[in-house]
Amino acid sequence: MIHNDVLNQLQFLIKTSVPPLVEVSQTPLAEPQWVPGQRLTAVVLANLPNGRFQVQIGEQVLDMNLPRNTQPGEQVELTFVSSQPRLTFVLTRDLAAAAAANVAEAKPQVALSDTARFLGGLLQKISTPEDGLPTPLARSSPLLAGAPADIKEFSGILRNALSQSGLFYESHQAQWVAGERKLADLQQEPQARLPVMNPAPGAPAEMVQKNTPVAMTPDAALAQGASKLPIHADAVPLVQQQLQTLDTHQMVWQGQVWPGQTMEWRVEERNARGGGGEDTPHWQTSLRLQLPRMGDVQAALAITPQGLRINLKADDGAAELMKGAQDSLRRAMETSGLHLLGISVESHEKA
Repeated sequence: MIHNDVLNQLQFLIKTSVPPLVEVSQTPLAEPQWVPGQRLTAVVLANLPNGRFQVQIGEQVLDMNLPRNTQPGEQVELTFVSSQPRLTFVLTRDLAAAAAANVAEAKPQVALSDTARFLGGLLQKISTPEDGLPTPLARSSPLLAGAPADIKEFSGILRNALSQSGLFYESHQAQWVAGERKLADLQQEPQARLPVMNPAPGAPAEMVQKNTPVAMTPDAALAQGASKLPIHADAVPLVQQQLQTLDTHQMVWQGQVWPGQTMEWRVEERNARGGGGEDTPHWQTSLRLQLPRMGDVQAALAITPQGLRINLKADDGAAELMKGAQDSLRRAMETSGLHLLGISVESHEKA
């Protein structure tokens, strides 16, 4: 349902506002499994003689038209439009500008409800994150009092850090109603700890009135929406993070795992709506830590129906130690019942 709404809005904006389209000159042999409306980060590799640009999106290197002032090395945020008759994108910033212009013109054939204006305001505020990643789930207090002694217990604590973040609160409510989740677990999430709001006088009557298009900024839409919708003001950042998660299929957690030890943890759903070969990861998770003895260590796990792939990156000395321990890691994985497709250990590229 959400995917269909995004696709319909994308098609409507392109038809009515005509943002400049970015087209690929030749569709690659292996057609990417992108979804209309999906945001992608493109790295500009080079200027081409014909005024076009060579860019890389994931593992795909493409020839496309971009604004003339684009420079090699620049990162460009694109929104995927269609694969037929050729791969077509639109610059995300142009799409956001078209959406804002469309609202500002207050076209009579489009009537937006309070809910739509409120969500639209949230979407406009998160339309172009600087690094292409969703806003991290930040935690001020450490998850553990010290370094973990029980890895299985530690994995459960990490799982709870995401599960109890509030991103999945509504689905957890449905599980509670169905008897699949305990109320005590639900009460650990941020939304359950918000103070109860009393409805504003006259709010029910306002909610059922017919709405007409109104030109407003994203901040004004948020302000108006928050005053009329049954949502606590403190929950607005959580709703933004939920929308970002739906849009990017990524979750990023940042914080202290134990005092003095920070960690960045990303969980990403790949090819969320089908497609891909047998080696294409369905889920990918990665950790990044600055360890006192080993330095900058990164671990990425790609989970496919066929098994697990592990990629490790570290400074030169730590990378050599990891290479020497690959066989032990492989045996431990197999003992745990995990089918390991491969392990790779790399040193960080030196600047």
